[in-house]
Amino acid sequence: MTTLAQLIAVIHDAPAGAFWSVSSIVAACAAAALAGALRSLARKRMVENTPTALVRSAAQGYTELRGMAELMAGDPILAPASLRVCVWYKYKIERLENSARHGDRQRSWEVVEQGVSDSLFFLTDTSGSCAVDPEGAQVRATRRDRWYGQTLRPASFRPPHSNALMRWASSLGQPYRYTEQLIRPGDALYIIGQFITHGGGGTAPLERDDNIADRLSAWKRDQPALLREFDTNRDGRIDGEEWAAVRARVAREVEAESDAGQQAPPPVDVIAQTRARGRPFVISAGGEDQVVADCQRQALTLLGLSVSLAVAVLWAWLLRLT
Repeated sequence: MTTLAQLIAVIHDAPAGAFWSVSSIVAACAAAALAGALRSLARKRMVENTPTALVRSAAQGYTELRGMAELMAGDPILAPASLRVCVWYKYKIERLENSARHGDRQRSWEVVEQGVSDSLFFLTDTSGSCAVDPEGAQVRATRRDRWYGQTLRPASFRPPHSNALMRWASSLGQPYRYTEQLIRPGDALYIIGQFITHGGGGTAPLERDDNIADRLSAWKRDQPALLREFDTNRDGRIDGEEWAAVRARVAREVEAESDAGQQAPPPVDVIAQTRARGRPFVISAGGEDQVVADCQRQALTLLGLSVSLAVAVLWAWLLRLT
């Protein structure tokens, strides 16, 4: 009760400018949370109302596919932290650092390295295979591991203990923490995104100017050549502008082959990020039910946050005005 009385006194006594500034920010946060809840509900309806198609009979455009994850031919994709074979990974390596704040020594985990895979892989169903370009996707990986070690790069992957006490004990004296999410070959996949068939004799001129999946896949798999050819600022990574240069070269090559009368490349099915707002690109290791449940849980959480903030700010406004 004392705390409530103190809060009421603060609301009454706060300078007008500071009060209205802070309350306006809280109101804006409430509105943003409500907008996020509505987006999550719209995404849930979109996933529920989009019918599942087979790769062979899928229509061009926004499509939902189900199948199994498979690697493409060539070198396998290896997760950087554990070196496990996968089709997609997201990883983070942290180091335990000492810091002095306000005269007190504290220890905290600081990120020293992290990354997300953008390599192409296949979704295969009973009718055929479709290349998946994961760039820009909302990925739900059912495999998530965290373990500890002595070096920046772990000597080997050590599966975390199932017992919470044992997990805590294994972290003692270890300066590095590794977190990794994976989708592995053979995992069940649910994907909703933009389905396009590139190449083939019936390819429209506009599609010939788009990125050809097999050539982009070859560039992504050959990282040394990709960096050597397109890393213009020499920072060791391909940024958005440099990746646009890769797409532009592929488009020029395809256009040149078309002008020279060469045979059109075989058709390649690709599912990738959609450019339309309100249509999410989702890759989920599992089924549609998990994606729907995630959207519903996120919507309820944001709605609860929005209502709580709105009630708090309205209460503060009423107190201030009475």
